[in-house]
Amino acid sequence: MKAKAAMALLVVFLVAFSVVASGCIGGGKGETTTIPQSPTTTSSAGGQTTTSPAGTGTSTTQSPAPPELKPGIAEMDNVYVIVTDKSVVIVGPKGASPTVNIPSGKKVIRVEYEVDTANTPDVKTLMEQGQGFGAIDPAFFRDEHVDALIIAARRQTDPTIRTELFKAVYILGNKLVPEVILGQNRQLRVYWNWVKGRYYHPTLAERYDLLSEDQNAPSVKIGIKDYKNDPETYTIATFGWPESFDPAMTYETFGWEIWHEIGDTLVTYWKENTEQVSPDLAVAWAHNKDGTEWYFLIRGGVKAYDPWDDKTYPIDATDVAFTFLRVERLGHSVSWMVDAFMDVNHSSALTEEEFDQYLKEHPLIAEFNGKSTTVKSLDELKQFFGYSGDTAGVFKLVLPAPYAPVLGILADPFLSVVPMEYLLGDKYQEALQASDNGHDPSAWWNYLSEGKSDPTHQLMHNKPVGTGPFYVADYQKDAYIVLEYNPHYWNATANPGHRRVIYIINSDAMARINIFKTGTADVVAIPPEKMDTVKGLELNGFKSIVQTDILQPILTFLVFNTQREPFNDPLVREALAYAVPYDQISKIVYQGLLERNYGPIPKPWPGYTEEGITQYKYNLAKAQQLLQQAGVDPSKYKIELIYNEGNSAREKIMTLLQNVWSQLGFQVTVNSYNWPTYLDKTEHGEYDVYVVGWVPDYLDSDNWVGPFLYGATEFKSLEVTVS
Repeated sequence: MKAKAAMALLVVFLVAFSVVASGCIGGGKGETTTIPQSPTTTSSAGGQTTTSPAGTGTSTTQSPAPPELKPGIAEMDNVYVIVTDKSVVIVGPKGASPTVNIPSGKKVIRVEYEVDTANTPDVKTLMEQGQGFGAIDPAFFRDEHVDALIIAARRQTDPTIRTELFKAVYILGNKLVPEVILGQNRQLRVYWNWVKGRYYHPTLAERYDLLSEDQNAPSVKIGIKDYKNDPETYTIATFGWPESFDPAMTYETFGWEIWHEIGDTLVTYWKENTEQVSPDLAVAWAHNKDGTEWYFLIRGGVKAYDPWDDKTYPIDATDVAFTFLRVERLGHSVSWMVDAFMDVNHSSALTEEEFDQYLKEHPLIAEFNGKSTTVKSLDELKQFFGYSGDTAGVFKLVLPAPYAPVLGILADPFLSVVPMEYLLGDKYQEALQASDNGHDPSAWWNYLSEGKSDPTHQLMHNKPVGTGPFYVADYQKDAYIVLEYNPHYWNATANPGHRRVIYIINSDAMARINIFKTGTADVVAIPPEKMDTVKGLELNGFKSIVQTDILQPILTFLVFNTQREPFNDPLVREALAYAVPYDQISKIVYQGLLERNYGPIPKPWPGYTEEGITQYKYNLAKAQQLLQQAGVDPSKYKIELIYNEGNSAREKIMTLLQNVWSQLGFQVTVNSYNWPTYLDKTEHGEYDVYVVGWVPDYLDSDNWVGPFLYGATEFKSLEVTVS
C-alpha cells in the first residue's frame, strides 16, 4: 500500500470508530501519519505541553509539531497513547482525538469508550463488600483507560491484537504502579526421594492419589491421634489455613488445593498438560459458532459423598447449574470470574432428549485433541469424544460474549460441582420444582443469600461434601487436616497412590523442618533462606530433594491502597517503587529464587515486554525527588506494612521496607495477621500496604492484567479499530 493512500485510510478509520479494520498498517516506509485533533485541545508529553487551535486536521494558524512517539506512554487530552515494539495503542473517551505522529511500520489500535456511570459500582462500596482481588483489583485502583483496554482484550479474538493490548496494559501497570512487582518466583520444592511421580502444573496442585511412595519408606507416628506417615499416607508440613472448605468462598491456593483433592470440575488438566483440558464430570462438550453457548454432557454414575452422615448424593446437570449460580449468588471475591464471563441466570440443565432434539436443528462445533467437527446428534458428540458410558443430563452454559480461555476457568477448583440436595436439604424438592428441574436456575436466588451468612455456606464451610478422590475426614483448625480416599469416587481404583493425605499446620519454619527431618512429613514448606538446612539429608537410605529449576508464572508484589493518602497519588507510588531494595529481597530473602519483572504479566506470556517501561531499581534519591514533586511531606504519614503470619520471607520483606521507607521520613510499622484475617482485611481495603503472591486462576494473560488492574468500570459502548 502506498504511503498517501495509507494516510487517508488511517484518518478515516480513526474518525469513524464504529468501522473495524484489521491487517492494514498506516504509513509507508520512513513516513508518519497524523491523527487529527479535536477543537481547542491540549497535548502533553514528557512534561511539555502544547496547544493546537481549533480545527479538524488543518488550521488557520501555525500549530506546534505533534510530539514524537517513543516506546512508552504519552498522555494527552484525556487519552493515553502507548507505543509498543509493534503498535501504537490509543485509548480514550468517545470523540477524543489527539494529534500525534505515528512511527512508520506501526499498527494502530484505537480503543474508544463511553462509561456506563449508572452501572459502575462505587469503589468504596466494593471495599465494604470485600471485593478486593475480586470484582475490583487488590489496590482498589480505577483508571477508565486501563479498564477499557482490559475489556477490549477480553472481547478480542485475534491473538496478535490481544497481545498488543496486553502490552499496553503491562506498560500502564508499570507506570501507574498500583502494585509494585517484586519479582517472578522460581518454585522451591523440598521432599524425600521416596515420593514418586511428582509433576508441576501452573494452576492446579498435584493429585495425591496419582503420586506414590517407595514401599520401603519409613512409617513414623505423626503425634496426632493414631495417624502415621507411612507409604500409603502423604504428609505435608505447611502453614496457614484454608480460607474456607466451601469452594464458592475460597480464593487462595490452600483452599483450591483441598478442593482439587476432594472435588471434581467439568473439565480438568491431566497432570502437566497446559495446552488442552481433559474430561472430568463432563465427558463431552460443544459450542455454537460464535462461542456464546457451551453444552456439557455430564458423566453418569457420579456420587457426592457425605462422610459426616455417611450418605451419597447422585450428581446430574441440575447440580452443575446450581453450583455455577451459587458461586455468583454468594458473591465472594472469587465470583468475579462467573460474573464477568458467564450468564448463569440464562444457563440451564437439559435432558439428553432435549439436547439431542436441539442438535438436529442447531448443529454445534466440538473440539478435542486437536480435532474439530460439527455434530448434529448426541451420539455423534459421544463418538467424537470416544465416550460410551452413562450420562446424567446436559449443562448449557451461556456466555454474555465469547471468551477464548473459558475452559481454563471451568477447570478451577472453585467450580467443583456440589450436591444441591445436600446443601438445600428440606428445600431441595421445592427449589427443583421452582426452577423447572434446572431449566431456570435464576429461581434459586431465593434459596441462597449473599455472603457468609448463607446457610449453604455455613454447612459447606464446616462439613464439606464433594465428588473427588478424597474426602475431608478430620480436621482441627490451625493444627491439621486429614483427607481419606473416597470409596464412592467415580474413578476409584483398588490401589491409589495414596489412601490418606495429612496436612500438619505449624507456623514455625524450624519446627516444620524438624518434622521433615524425622520423616514425619514427606514434603515441607520452607522459606528459601532455610534451603541449606534440608539439603543432603539422609534417612533410612533415602535422600532429601531440594528442587528450584522451574520458573513459575507466579508474581510476588506489594499492594498499595490507592484509596488512601498518600497512595492515591501515582507519583508517590512511583517514588516508593524506587525505594524497594529489589536485589536484597531476591538474594537475601529468596536466595536468588525471585527474578525481576516490572509489570503484571510473567515471562514469557503474551504481553510481557521490556520496551517502553521503567525498570525500577533501588534509588532513594529518585524516590525523594518524586516525593518532592508530588508535594508530599513523608513525616505526616503513618504507614502500616502487613503480611500473613508464618511467612518469614514476607516478614523479612516488610522489615526491609520499614527500614528504607523510614529513611524517607515516613512513620512505618510492621504487623502480621493469620491467613483468614489477612484475606479479610485486604479484601475490604483495611490496609495501607501488603505483600502477596499471585498464582494464576487460568492460563491466559488476562488472568494477570485483569485481577491486577481492572477497576470494575462498566461501559455503555467500547469500540476497537485497527489500521
